[in-house]
Amino acid sequence: MSIPTRQCIVGEVASRPEWSRTVTGSKRLYARITVTARRRLPDGTYSDPQTTTHALVMFGGVAERSRTRLRQGDFIVAAGYVRANTTGNGEEFVARWWGHEARHTEYTVTRTPTRVRLPFRPRTPTPPPVPRFVAPDPAPAA
Repeated sequence: MSIPTRQCIVGEVASRPEWSRTVTGSKRLYARITVTARRRLPDGTYSDPQTTTHALVMFGGVAERSRTRLRQGDFIVAAGYVRANTTGNGEEFVARWWGHEARHTEYTVTRTPTRVRLPFRPRTPTPPPVPRFVAPDPAPAA
């Protein structure tokens, strides 16, 4: 069985995120993201870092959750796919999920409390009920 993989992008949010709605009413987030990457050259060495800027979009629940968590200047890792820009010129990265990049971001993890699980104790079976004999009513005296 192969490992499922996705396209990912790692970079800095370069513009202030803009929220809007699509024509169908779904929530949409748009921002620009800068990516600094080195390319491997044919001789096995790497090129100098090059910075490029790309369009980043999110839809639906991902966009809604990003509304309070994503800011200009944040370093993020996003997974999704690349598609042709809706205006027809260029490409945009559609993020299905994202998170802050741990190497550049200090953060605190707040975990929801988990249920306390008691150790497993097998139940002792309850014996079946003992049938009780009920005496019939005495016949009336004649």
